[in-house]
Amino acid sequence: MASEGSDSLYSWLRHAVGLEVSQRQVLVEGYLIAWLPEHRSWEPPEKIYSNAIRSLPGSATAYRKVLPLGKAVLRRKAKLVKPERISKEKSQNVAEELVSVMRGPKLPGRDFKGGFLTAPHLGTPSRLIAFEDPPVAVECLSEEERALQGRERAFGCKAIFNPRLRVPASNVTSVFWEKDPSIPGYRALVERPASVRVQGYDPKGQAVDFVASGWEARLLQQANDVLDGVNFIDRCIMRSLCHLDARNDPLPSDCPVLGTYNSRPARPALSAEELSAAESGGSKGMLGFLPSFVQPSVLLIGSLLLRLPAKEVTDFSASEVEESSKELRNALESGEHPLGLAAPQFGKGLRIVAIGETQDAIDRLTTRAQISEEHRVFKTTILVNPKVTPKPGTSDAYFFERSASVPGYEAVVGRALEVEVEGFNEEGRAVSFDAKGWQARQLQHTADMLEGVLYVDRMETRSFRRDTVEEDLPEGVPYGVKAKARAASKRKRRA
Repeated sequence: MASEGSDSLYSWLRHAVGLEVSQRQVLVEGYLIAWLPEHRSWEPPEKIYSNAIRSLPGSATAYRKVLPLGKAVLRRKAKLVKPERISKEKSQNVAEELVSVMRGPKLPGRDFKGGFLTAPHLGTPSRLIAFEDPPVAVECLSEEERALQGRERAFGCKAIFNPRLRVPASNVTSVFWEKDPSIPGYRALVERPASVRVQGYDPKGQAVDFVASGWEARLLQQANDVLDGVNFIDRCIMRSLCHLDARNDPLPSDCPVLGTYNSRPARPALSAEELSAAESGGSKGMLGFLPSFVQPSVLLIGSLLLRLPAKEVTDFSASEVEESSKELRNALESGEHPLGLAAPQFGKGLRIVAIGETQDAIDRLTTRAQISEEHRVFKTTILVNPKVTPKPGTSDAYFFERSASVPGYEAVVGRALEVEVEGFNEEGRAVSFDAKGWQARQLQHTADMLEGVLYVDRMETRSFRRDTVEEDLPEGVPYGVKAKARAASKRKRRA
């Protein structure tokens, strides 16, 4: 009788090669191969030092911490481990450490939920991954959630050196939430093949070859991506990206539905109740209860209002226009928002933005940044119903952007170096002017938010990183002013 693992391989191969074959052998690329056993789980051997001792601050045996995104090792292709070195002590130690860090310290009060981790996460540039979905992670899900995510049963820890993945020819994909330990506090939807075949070596140096489906296939693909310097943030449906504090808001209608399917079904349009709730919904995080004059706080990404087009202001005498303008001005003058602010960030769906830059803010920058990014002092300016248009023939400027709505991170964004601006001030008087350099970037950054577009929707792939990391950008990411006409493709929003 064929094993469950062979049944899975048989089904996968039928989709891959489109042949009717027996369950005892299959024809693949001209060769007959026998059924391959299901890959067994692996448990690191017990060590003298317990996880509790390793978790002590300053301990010489302490495990390494997961690196934040932006570290060079996480953006480079990891190196193959020579088969003869897999069973050596050094490789074994890395595999054991990987599993222990993935599981976290076994201390009272901490639940273990499984997941995945790779050697580059700990700073080792080797092609090694570990993943598992333990019973405690599956049991907390409802039966509907288990079926939807392909997690009907748990699976033990698996560690694989030099994994190679192959996907079937079928178009069956799944869309689910993904997270990464290098980007704590965020998640996003990612569409991936629903099954993959993986080949590599286990920690004993023995070859492994099996088919993974459902949640196991997703963890495998996500981990293997990291080995190639790619994070889920580089593949995700960007408008689904959300801070975990804001995950209770509904997704925009242009985001896909969770599940497994041959073609994406359309997400139902947002209801009137959901649209109305967006005005008072969302999250400002742990400090959201503080008034803005104490701690200027804004809605976090994942709050629906940030993904909806703001309403045009028609009555400039309305109290909400005055209140929003005052709130934006006070927050901007705190000096904590170098890219300006937009009314939707404060829970008001109005087309109002605030821009400006003080000498104190400029003085905190390096001389190089002041010059290359073209910073200059300009007073706080409130613009209502702004229209920002790149000047014909202007160059591209690629520099890092941040947002209080995406705390802790930054990314390179290409913007027009010069723009033309039309709009109104808060009293309703028409204004028009040209802007260049950082002022032009502020205007484009804030005007985007009035359309439900955040800087992450326009960022350069593989440039997203922790804002405290100052390492060289990955190869191929543009930076600085590019003296050429702005390409139309760069103005398109990322899907």
